[in-house]
Amino acid sequence: MAELLPAQRHRHIVGEVERQGQVRVAELAAQLSVSEMTVRRDLTFLAGDGILIKVHGGAMKEGSTTSSEPGFATKLGLQTGEKERIAARAAGLVHPGMSLALNSGTTTFALAHHCTSIDDLTVVTNSPRIAQVFYDADNASQTVVLTGGVRTPSDALVGPIALGAVAQLHVDLYIMGVHGMTAEHGFTTPNMQEAHVNREFLRAAGRTAVVADHAKWGVTGLCTIAPLDAVDTVVTDERLPRAAVEHLENTVGEVLIAAPEKASDTPTGSEA
Repeated sequence: MAELLPAQRHRHIVGEVERQGQVRVAELAAQLSVSEMTVRRDLTFLAGDGILIKVHGGAMKEGSTTSSEPGFATKLGLQTGEKERIAARAAGLVHPGMSLALNSGTTTFALAHHCTSIDDLTVVTNSPRIAQVFYDADNASQTVVLTGGVRTPSDALVGPIALGAVAQLHVDLYIMGVHGMTAEHGFTTPNMQEAHVNREFLRAAGRTAVVADHAKWGVTGLCTIAPLDAVDTVVTDERLPRAAVEHLENTVGEVLIAAPEKASDTPTGSEA
């Protein structure tokens, strides 16, 4: 694309911040075909005018905080292509006869659709939407356990009832969606009660994996769920910056990159 004038870049950046809530420097640089240094200068200018708030690695909408929690429907329309490819890749970790735990999230929701044909699964989840995916598939060989609890904006069931249910369980594999992941703060969520349930799932699992698209890197939620080295596998997409991949490879037992999108595929939008 032709080089844009600063005012044109600023309009694009503001539009992305309004649409997503949070944006990453690397993503904006790719969209605008400019250097990351140029994007950082643009963010500094816009932050100086009070239009957005600069954060580590990007910016967020004025008024957004680490405790901001987008609703499930909002997140469902973001990074759809990446989430679908990550889900398909993560489904390879799931085998017949397993006990599988899935937390609430749009990537784990996509993953659920890939697991409905796997026989003899016992699925434990704190997501009514994920439970419904398995119920609708009507695979008689599968058992679905839905924890009780109080519903959050991201459609997770949390609180003492959810914690009590998970505390009694031992599962073969827990696959967790997250709000953000950073080298400094690990895997995070904006909801403290979800963090408690996610930690309990981690404790209950023999093996653990995180599914997170590239836009989650550098994003920090209010509460840390666990450090990066607390999980065995991270499944992500090919747009995660190489430096982030290398850091994950040095801290996590295994990093799986979902197959890149084919040139003929329809491009998808960006996320927070």
